[in-house]
Amino acid sequence: MISIKVIQKALGSLTITGLLLITHACNHELVSSQSSLIDAKENTIIKDELYFGLSKPGGKVVSEGEWQQFLNGVITPKFREGLTVMNANGQYLNQNGELIREKTKLVILIYRSDTTKNFHINDVVAKYKRRFQQESVLRTTSNVELSF
Repeated sequence: MISIKVIQKALGSLTITGLLLITHACNHELVSSQSSLIDAKENTIIKDELYFGLSKPGGKVVSEGEWQQFLNGVITPKFREGLTVMNANGQYLNQNGELIREKTKLVILIYRSDTTKNFHINDVVAKYKRRFQQESVLRTTSNVELSF
């Protein structure tokens, strides 16, 4: 007959073995989850939309020629992989609370998450505001999935 102490010792050993297996499985799952998160972050695709108003102070507007110069000289060199430019009509409240309607250029940029690209976008926005006396350039940023 097997003694109770032998059974308790065997059960204790099985419990410890079970806990070790569970711990190993959990650690493996944790490492797999962390790897997936790292891979997902590296594959994050960003979509930025930049809304460039074409009205200047004093009733003037950014001409098509001025826009093309800015696009070709400032934006395109920083985003050679590609971009989309669309004509739009926008409206917003200015700092004085007046409703402003204006023609707008919408630039859409799609790129892998990259601090350099973010720096380039901020630089483009600052240069446009300075060159054409703008209060702001609207920027929207989102994560997107791509398929071709």
